Amino acid sequence: MIENLEMSEPIDSALVRRRGFVQIVDGDPRDVVLPPRSMPLLLLNGRASSTSRGMAAAARRINMLQELTRRSVKQLVILCGPSPTVPDDFDALWSDGFRTSLTVVSDDPDAQTNWSGWLQTAGAQAIGLHRDHPEQFCRRLYSEFVSARGERQFLRIRSIDGKMQRLDVSGLDDPEHPLLGAFQLLADSELAPLMPEDLSVSDIETFFKDAAGSWRPYAAGMPWQRDETSLSAVHRALRRLDRGPRADASEAHNFFITAESGAGATTFIRRIAFDTASHGYPTLIAGRPPFSPNATDVVHFLTRILERSREEDINPSSERLYEAPCVIIFDQSHWEGREDEAITFVRELDRGGRRAVIIVVTGPYVNLTLEGSVHFRHLTHLTHEVSAEQALALGRHLNKYLSIHGSTRSEGDWRGFYQASAVQAGQGIASFWIALSFWVQRQFDMGETVQSWIYRRFREAVRDAEVGLAIIRIAAFSTERQPLPDDLLPQSVDWPVTEKLSDLQKDIAPLGLIRVRGEQERYWAMIHDLLGRYLLTALFYDDSAKEQYGFSSAQNPEHLRFLALRELSSDRALERKSLREIAESFAVNIFKIDPGHGRATFAPFWREVLSALDEMPRSLWTTSRPFLHHTAVSRRRIAADREQFHMDNEERADLLNRAVRDLEFALTVHATDDAESDMNLLNSLAHAYHDLANVETERGAERSIVERLLTNARERTRQAYALNPDSTFVIETYARDLIAEAKVDPSLAAYNAIEVLNIAYATMWRENAERRRHALGRLADEALEILLTNLGPESAKNETESEASAIAKALHALKKGIDNNLRLGLDEYPPENRIRAAELLAKPILLGNPQAIRLRYSLTCIDQPYSFPLQLELLQSLTGGTSAFSPQMRLEYAVLLHQCDRHFEADRQFRDLRKLWRREDHYVEVPDRIRWLFGKDGTSRRQVHATVTASGEGRYFAKVREFGNLALVFRPQEFPQGSVRPGAIIRGQVSFGHNGPFLRPLTQG
Repeated sequence: MIENLEMSEPIDSALVRRRGFVQIVDGDPRDVVLPPRSMPLLLLNGRASSTSRGMAAAARRINMLQELTRRSVKQLVILCGPSPTVPDDFDALWSDGFRTSLTVVSDDPDAQTNWSGWLQTAGAQAIGLHRDHPEQFCRRLYSEFVSARGERQFLRIRSIDGKMQRLDVSGLDDPEHPLLGAFQLLADSELAPLMPEDLSVSDIETFFKDAAGSWRPYAAGMPWQRDETSLSAVHRALRRLDRGPRADASEAHNFFITAESGAGATTFIRRIAFDTASHGYPTLIAGRPPFSPNATDVVHFLTRILERSREEDINPSSERLYEAPCVIIFDQSHWEGREDEAITFVRELDRGGRRAVIIVVTGPYVNLTLEGSVHFRHLTHLTHEVSAEQALALGRHLNKYLSIHGSTRSEGDWRGFYQASAVQAGQGIASFWIALSFWVQRQFDMGETVQSWIYRRFREAVRDAEVGLAIIRIAAFSTERQPLPDDLLPQSVDWPVTEKLSDLQKDIAPLGLIRVRGEQERYWAMIHDLLGRYLLTALFYDDSAKEQYGFSSAQNPEHLRFLALRELSSDRALERKSLREIAESFAVNIFKIDPGHGRATFAPFWREVLSALDEMPRSLWTTSRPFLHHTAVSRRRIAADREQFHMDNEERADLLNRAVRDLEFALTVHATDDAESDMNLLNSLAHAYHDLANVETERGAERSIVERLLTNARERTRQAYALNPDSTFVIETYARDLIAEAKVDPSLAAYNAIEVLNIAYATMWRENAERRRHALGRLADEALEILLTNLGPESAKNETESEASAIAKALHALKKGIDNNLRLGLDEYPPENRIRAAELLAKPILLGNPQAIRLRYSLTCIDQPYSFPLQLELLQSLTGGTSAFSPQMRLEYAVLLHQCDRHFEADRQFRDLRKLWRREDHYVEVPDRIRWLFGKDGTSRRQVHATVTASGEGRYFAKVREFGNLALVFRPQEFPQGSVRPGAIIRGQVSFGHNGPFLRPLTQG
């Protein structure tokens, strides 16, 4: 049997697509890492060659059986052999508290008697007995499992002329690491238009309960058209991409939507998704968390769709290979608190060559990372504010669907609903869209607030204290927009709480309780985070229930929410490896206190928060870098904020000392792929040392103690800068340290100040520094003031030429006529000032001064953007010197070598850079002035001739004659079809990215 199971299975079979490949586990399952989707077969006794005795065999068997309890098994099927007795192992599991629904399969006449006796002894509720031979049962189960599962999946996709085609995409998803386990791809079968009368009562109820439950209401046009301008903006962005690769790069083609909680954002984005998919743009919608979107997986999947479209000859008569742009949509919970990762996702998708419009939902207050990014622009803002006219228009629209089933609401009803919801809004309750879903179904008559109605239904339906506590935990986690795993539900002595919740789900429908299923784990959540807040707020005002559930010490509703979360944070189940990410989230997000960055919810009771973090499993404190880092950051932020957190300096010093110890220890913890980098830890540690030095100074500590702390800060800062001199956060810390050193050591003032100027000016223009531009400008001004003060006006007038006086003259020329209070970027100074400063920096005496060269290089890039030989000469003079030659400078150096026809040297540089990118994360960008290969005139793009070579690993190469026959990557879909066969000669132009040159068509925009 084992040999048959280990035989290769066809990857496109319906069985493999449903459950992945069979994984034979013949050892301790704790040592086995299974794919996200698989069917593990646990051999309790190992293979025939394995020993069945001894401690190792006993541990293997026990841990395999323990897998049943860890996987939240909903139903267990026991196939009985010739002897239909209760297995000893199963009886032991049941005695230990394992509970599930049971089905026994046996054709033995004694099976009923044997299992009925066990039923009474064990106290189980019921057993389903299926009288059948196990082999026949398995055959029938297989037949039922694969029936109606083998249908093929077709995608609606547009051709180059805009016509709709059906593309068979069956089998494109990886069966073991399925992208469509985390995303939903709208299939053609879901896009067939429906009439209002085609919707059943169940369809309508499902839509109001969960807007993501079915696509049928969208096919019938049931969602109200709130904002047609948004849909038009998305289509314009798609058409720009549709005309050709980056036909217009002047305007961002990705969007973010700001939305109040419960204001219908899910319905809004799904309506956009349905519309774009209907027009033939492949559309992916991210499923419910938890999962971390991975751009590489998306790129590979979209590439497979593109290759399948070529195989199916979707565009047989076109002159160029065509790729329909796709749409990728994320709800608020996917990127909240990780907006910088959303930017990285966009960049990686772009680097992978796929063209897409990405739509992200955020809260009402957008993160500066998205707001300041050139990749995203604001699409719309969704609120609970609805005018009377809009409410009546909404009523007329929905009545078309309700009238068919006799549920029509009159105009007076709609007017009354609007007035009642407006009154509640005036009381600070923003719930129009949430109340609407219950009111339309006649579950709620607006005679009370939504909050009181939800809580009343909770109290009436829930009689089991364990179930009530479970719902409170789910509500608390839902307020953080996270689903609660089954492992964190309260333990029950009679029947699994998750089964009790399932039985009660219909009775507590107002709570919006939903089941979330991952590939292996199971979760509970509430459909809106507001529903969780309503429940917890109402619970605070119910003294008897508050005492019953153990929250009598709650000071206010927000404190009660914290106490509910604190109960979860102390659960020992968080020690499990499968819950590590959730455990870390308490430090990273849930209990994070950082008012300056929007984390102020639990600030009023920060001491309790820090105590709750301290009480979490010790394994987190000894093995988790993210946990250690973010708890330390919270302590440092609290100690540094003197306006909001009142305490004496002794307590501030204690907090900072603890933060320092935790960060120092975190650096000794082994770093995994998804752990905090040394750079982040070192940067935070430098801040902590600086803050501690300030507090110790105020406390009157000995000068030697303060100097030791500042020395430690300086060492950590420079270590972080050495690891990544292109991170804006590290740059700021490094620049502040240089300025602090310059203020206490006059001999270093000039050197440090001009170093800060170079770093700040070189960073301010970069895209990823946009939101840090003000801080960088402030540092540059401070450095300039130190420099000019230190050198003095007499240095600029000094007849005896020295490096210091030469630099002083250049900086005085740069600042001529400028108000000292203006914080300008280098590109904002008057051109005549910049040009004169560059001339003064070119004096022979400064040709060996690295700070002067770097400043001159920055000025040259602004005022002589196409003087590539001069720029290359300046950068080359910095290579091998004592001044840091950052990855950003190395990237520009490599591109400039290509611009100056030194292609083989440039190729070696890019090879080294690609190795660096694989080892470390760096924030680098190719400046616009050198993004394309230019001709000798420096203004027009240069045309090149290339010969197509064989492709490899899904990539296509062509040898470029002008590059000495170096092979460059290109995208075949950008060139006319038929011109990319091996040996074909194509003409194009060259663009540059962080990985090197890229061959593009002459028609490239």
